[in-house]
Amino acid sequence: MDNTSYHSSLVENYPKFNSRKADVQQWLRDKNIDFSPVETLDELREKVKLSMPRGKKYKLDQLTFQMELIWAQVKGRVAEKNSTFKIADVETLVHKEIDAVTPDDWAKCGEHCVKIQEEDFVKAGLRDEILEPIILTINPDESSSSEDEDDNED
Repeated sequence: MDNTSYHSSLVENYPKFNSRKADVQQWLRDKNIDFSPVETLDELREKVKLSMPRGKKYKLDQLTFQMELIWAQVKGRVAEKNSTFKIADVETLVHKEIDAVTPDDWAKCGEHCVKIQEEDFVKAGLRDEILEPIILTINPDESSSSEDEDDNED
């Protein structure tokens, strides 16, 4: 994909750095994020930043994933109903099953996409928390070793 605006539009729009204070306040209100009217624009921007997910969610990514799920659904239905294994019959079945895709099918795929993205964000956040206590000090400083020796003398 190239970087045209419609390829890189986000699922959710966040206030830009040059947004007016009133616009940032309205966005925070819409998201039920507490703020004080006396907070500076920089303080409000920090609240916006903290509420943003780690990774960006693009509309095109979500749509592509939904298309893949719908295509998998269509292929599954065609496979179930294909009894002749003739290409002309398969083509007829494909068209019939594509036409049979409902708005509810699309909605379920959208919900599934959102669920998977949220799980990925949670995993990404937890990964850092899980790895932090595993970090070992290879060359401890001398103060820690002398403390250990003092403990052994008691």
